[in-house]
Amino acid sequence: MVDRFEEWNEIDQFCQQEAALEFPDYGPYEYNGAPDFSTFANYENTLQLLSIAILLRDQHSVLRIIHVLRSHRGQDGLFEQLIDAYVEDKQDLDSCILEKPYDTLLQVFYENNERETLKLVQKYLKQWYPAMKNHPRWYDGHLRIRDEGYAPYYGYWAFEAGATVFLLDLDDSQIDHLVYPKDLVDYARQLRKESRHSSVEMKPSAKRERGE
Repeated sequence: MVDRFEEWNEIDQFCQQEAALEFPDYGPYEYNGAPDFSTFANYENTLQLLSIAILLRDQHSVLRIIHVLRSHRGQDGLFEQLIDAYVEDKQDLDSCILEKPYDTLLQVFYENNERETLKLVQKYLKQWYPAMKNHPRWYDGHLRIRDEGYAPYYGYWAFEAGATVFLLDLDDSQIDHLVYPKDLVDYARQLRKESRHSSVEMKPSAKRERGE
C-alpha cells in the first residue's frame, strides 16, 4: 500500500509541475504532497495508512509516509503527535485541520490524567463512525454486500485510535468498542516487548514510544 501511496504522489507531482509550466502566473512549482488534509477522505485514509504502519512496527514505511508528507509538517496536531517518535523536529499543535472528531483524539496526547485519557479515547471511538458518513468509499459498505460477496467493506477500524493507545502505552483493558483494533494493538505491544520491528530504517533517537 505504501508503494501505491508513493506512486500516487509521484503522479500528482508530475501534474503539479505540468500545471506550473502551463500557468506560470500562479507561480513556480513547489513540492506539495498529494494528500489534501482539508479533504476528509484524503485525511482519514492517510491517517489510517500511517497508523497501520505504526502498529505493524514498520519503521521503513512510516518514514516513507512522513517523507511524502514533509510539506504537511506544522499544519495538523494529530499528524504531528503520531509521527513524534519518528522525527527529530517535534512540533506541538493544539488543533487539527479537520476538527471533528479528530480534536478529541488529539486531546489524548495532552491529558495527564489516565482516567480522563481513556474517557477521551472512548469518546473518540463513539464519535468515529458517525463522523465517517461523508467518506465516499466505504461508509455503510456492509449494507452494499452483493450476492457474489463483493463489497467495499473490510471492517470499520479507527486505526489512529489504536496507534495513539500504542504510542502512549495506555491500558486498553477497559476499551471494548467495535471499531477499536485491539488485536493489532496487542500485536504491536508484543513486537515492542520483544524489541522487534517488521522493518527498520531510522536514525537512533532519544525519543521513543512510551513503554520502549
